Amino acid sequence: MNQIIIFCASDLIFISTFYAFVYILWKHERKHHIRHIALIFGSAVLAWVVTHFLKEIIAHPRPEGVALLIPGDVYSFPSGHATFMSALAFSMYGFDKKAGKIIFVLAIITGIARVLAGVHFWYDIAFGFVVGFLVSYIVFLLTKRIFS
Repeated sequence: MNQIIIFCASDLIFISTFYAFVYILWKHERKHHIRHIALIFGSAVLAWVVTHFLKEIIAHPRPEGVALLIPGDVYSFPSGHATFMSALAFSMYGFDKKAGKIIFVLAIITGIARVLAGVHFWYDIAFGFVVGFLVSYIVFLLTKRIFS
Protein backbone atom coordinates (compact mmCIF):
# COMPACT_ATOMS: atom_id res chain seq x y z
CA MET A 1 0.00 0.00 0.00
CA ASN A 2 2.86 2.38 0.83
CA GLN A 3 4.33 1.93 -2.65
CA ILE A 4 1.01 2.87 -4.25
CA ILE A 5 0.80 6.02 -2.11
CA ILE A 6 4.38 6.98 -2.96
CA PHE A 7 3.74 6.33 -6.67
CA CYS A 8 0.62 8.51 -6.64
CA ALA A 9 2.33 11.19 -4.57
CA SER A 10 5.41 11.51 -6.74
CA ASP A 11 4.93 9.95 -10.19
CA LEU A 12 1.29 10.51 -11.12
CA ILE A 13 2.17 14.09 -12.07
CA PHE A 14 4.39 12.79 -14.90
CA ILE A 15 1.69 10.45 -16.18
CA SER A 16 -0.87 13.28 -16.12
CA THR A 17 1.48 15.58 -18.00
CA PHE A 18 2.20 12.90 -20.60
CA TYR A 19 -1.53 12.16 -20.94
CA ALA A 20 -2.32 15.85 -21.50
CA PHE A 21 0.42 16.20 -24.12
CA VAL A 22 -0.60 13.07 -26.05
CA TYR A 23 -4.30 13.96 -25.79
CA ILE A 24 -3.68 17.38 -27.32
CA LEU A 25 -1.71 15.88 -30.19
CA TRP A 26 -4.27 13.15 -30.76
CA LYS A 27 -7.60 14.94 -30.31
CA HIS A 28 -7.00 18.60 -31.16
CA GLU A 29 -6.73 20.05 -34.64
CA ARG A 30 -3.18 20.03 -35.92
CA LYS A 31 -3.14 23.78 -36.59
CA HIS A 32 -3.82 24.45 -32.88
CA HIS A 33 -1.27 22.02 -31.37
CA ILE A 34 1.45 24.55 -30.58
CA ARG A 35 -0.93 27.15 -29.17
CA HIS A 36 -2.82 24.66 -27.00
CA ILE A 37 0.36 23.05 -25.71
CA ALA A 38 1.86 26.46 -24.93
CA LEU A 39 -1.25 27.68 -23.12
CA ILE A 40 -1.97 24.51 -21.15
CA PHE A 41 1.59 23.76 -20.10
CA GLY A 42 2.47 27.44 -19.81
CA SER A 43 -0.33 27.87 -17.27
CA ALA A 44 0.83 24.86 -15.28
CA VAL A 45 4.48 25.95 -15.26
CA LEU A 46 3.56 29.54 -14.38
CA ALA A 47 1.41 28.27 -11.50
CA TRP A 48 4.33 26.14 -10.29
CA VAL A 49 6.66 29.18 -10.39
CA VAL A 50 4.14 31.30 -8.45
CA THR A 51 3.88 28.53 -5.87
CA HIS A 52 7.62 28.39 -5.34
CA PHE A 53 7.74 32.16 -4.80
CA LEU A 54 4.89 31.81 -2.29
CA LYS A 55 6.72 28.96 -0.52
CA GLU A 56 9.75 31.18 0.03
CA ILE A 57 7.63 34.09 1.26
CA ILE A 58 5.38 32.04 3.58
CA ALA A 59 8.13 29.62 4.69
CA HIS A 60 5.75 27.10 6.27
CA PRO A 61 7.66 23.94 7.26
CA ARG A 62 6.71 20.47 6.08
CA PRO A 63 5.24 17.95 8.54
CA GLU A 64 7.61 16.85 11.29
CA GLY A 65 10.58 14.78 10.12
CA VAL A 66 9.89 15.05 6.39
CA ALA A 67 12.39 17.82 5.62
CA LEU A 68 15.17 15.25 5.81
CA LEU A 69 13.48 13.12 3.13
CA ILE A 70 13.06 16.03 0.72
CA PRO A 71 16.35 17.95 0.83
CA GLY A 72 16.27 21.43 -0.64
CA ASP A 73 12.49 21.75 -0.43
CA VAL A 74 11.79 22.28 3.26
CA TYR A 75 8.61 24.33 2.82
CA SER A 76 5.22 22.79 2.22
CA PHE A 77 2.75 25.63 1.70
CA PRO A 78 1.36 25.65 -0.94
CA SER A 79 1.91 22.30 -2.64
CA GLY A 80 3.71 22.61 -5.96
CA HIS A 81 2.33 19.26 -7.12
CA ALA A 82 -1.26 20.29 -6.35
CA THR A 83 -0.77 23.69 -7.99
CA PHE A 84 0.75 22.27 -11.17
CA MET A 85 -1.84 19.49 -11.44
CA SER A 86 -4.84 21.75 -10.86
CA ALA A 87 -3.56 24.36 -13.32
CA LEU A 88 -3.02 21.58 -15.85
CA ALA A 89 -6.53 20.22 -15.21
CA PHE A 90 -8.32 23.57 -15.35
CA SER A 91 -6.38 24.70 -18.44
CA MET A 92 -7.12 21.43 -20.19
CA TYR A 93 -10.78 21.69 -19.17
CA GLY A 94 -10.94 25.00 -21.06
CA PHE A 95 -10.08 23.16 -24.27
CA ASP A 96 -11.49 19.72 -23.61
CA LYS A 97 -13.88 19.01 -20.73
CA LYS A 98 -13.41 15.22 -20.70
CA ALA A 99 -9.61 15.37 -20.54
CA GLY A 100 -9.76 18.17 -17.97
CA LYS A 101 -11.99 16.07 -15.71
CA ILE A 102 -9.66 13.08 -15.99
CA ILE A 103 -6.64 15.18 -15.06
CA PHE A 104 -8.56 16.77 -12.19
CA VAL A 105 -9.33 13.31 -10.76
CA LEU A 106 -5.62 12.47 -11.06
CA ALA A 107 -4.83 15.78 -9.32
CA ILE A 108 -7.12 14.89 -6.41
CA ILE A 109 -5.52 11.44 -6.14
CA THR A 110 -2.06 13.06 -6.14
CA GLY A 111 -3.09 15.54 -3.45
CA ILE A 112 -4.56 12.88 -1.18
CA ALA A 113 -1.48 10.69 -1.68
CA ARG A 114 0.84 13.56 -0.74
CA VAL A 115 -1.05 14.03 2.52
CA LEU A 116 -1.05 10.27 3.20
CA ALA A 117 2.68 10.12 2.41
CA GLY A 118 3.21 12.76 5.07
CA VAL A 119 4.90 15.38 2.88
CA HIS A 120 2.04 17.90 3.05
CA PHE A 121 -0.77 19.07 5.26
CA TRP A 122 -4.29 19.04 3.79
CA TYR A 123 -4.36 22.84 3.58
CA ASP A 124 -1.14 22.85 1.49
CA ILE A 125 -3.02 20.81 -1.11
CA ALA A 126 -6.24 22.84 -0.92
CA PHE A 127 -4.43 26.16 -1.33
CA GLY A 128 -2.35 24.66 -4.14
CA PHE A 129 -5.56 23.81 -6.00
CA VAL A 130 -6.79 27.38 -5.54
CA VAL A 131 -3.51 28.89 -6.81
CA GLY A 132 -3.53 26.52 -9.80
CA PHE A 133 -7.10 27.47 -10.67
CA LEU A 134 -6.45 31.21 -10.31
CA VAL A 135 -3.31 31.19 -12.44
CA SER A 136 -4.92 29.09 -15.18
CA TYR A 137 -8.01 31.32 -15.14
CA ILE A 138 -5.93 34.50 -15.43
CA VAL A 139 -3.93 32.99 -18.30
CA PHE A 140 -7.20 31.93 -19.95
CA LEU A 141 -8.64 35.46 -19.67
CA LEU A 142 -5.45 37.08 -21.00
CA THR A 143 -5.16 34.73 -23.95
CA LYS A 144 -8.84 35.06 -24.74
CA ARG A 145 -8.37 38.80 -24.95
CA ILE A 146 -5.20 38.47 -27.07
CA PHE A 147 -6.59 35.90 -29.55
CA SER A 148 -10.05 37.44 -29.99
